[in-house]
Amino acid sequence: MRGKVRGNPWLDIWVRPRDTIRHIVSTNPKYGFLALCALNGFPMAMNFAQSMSLGLALPTWALIIGAFIVCGFLGFVSISLSSLLILWTGKWIGGMGNYTTIRSAVAWSNVPNFITSLTWLALLAVFGGLVLNQGFSETSFVGYQAGIVFIIFLIQSIVSIWGFIILLKTVAEVQEFSVWRALLNVVIPFIIVVALIWLVGWLIWGTSSIVK
Repeated sequence: MRGKVRGNPWLDIWVRPRDTIRHIVSTNPKYGFLALCALNGFPMAMNFAQSMSLGLALPTWALIIGAFIVCGFLGFVSISLSSLLILWTGKWIGGMGNYTTIRSAVAWSNVPNFITSLTWLALLAVFGGLVLNQGFSETSFVGYQAGIVFIIFLIQSIVSIWGFIILLKTVAEVQEFSVWRALLNVVIPFIIVVALIWLVGWLIWGTSSIVK
């Protein structure tokens, strides 16, 4: 039975992640899930557009609208797959969470992405479509533009670290782990995914080079 989430978990998660996620999963583990998917997916959409240099081919306004349209779906897929991997590998080391509670823990670690999304919009406001070009981070800026880029990249780095800390704390809570075991629970899926990507890449390109 769903209860009513008290207080303001959107703020509390920043400073009391374990207490906050404990309250959320005990009342309504699905609370805020769709909004959290969007917060996860919007930076992903922006990063994809930048890596593909879409800003050189499409209007900036179209890319922003497109990112808002697909961000919920991207976030849903990302959070769902991450939660499944954490659930699966967590059982190897004694994790006590279920899929719903782990998904809630992963989803709520994305609250800092609200700041990340604002920094993307700030960059777009200053630099326009140039931001959505693969070479943007390698561009040499001068004057106030250099200062803006430095400050925004610094903010994004800090927010990413803080989001990762929240993830460790929330996963530790729902899995009944220490933070160090939660770190292991998060790192193992990452290693598995990287190994699978490497294996697929080797099978595709390595095998083709042998055939040649």
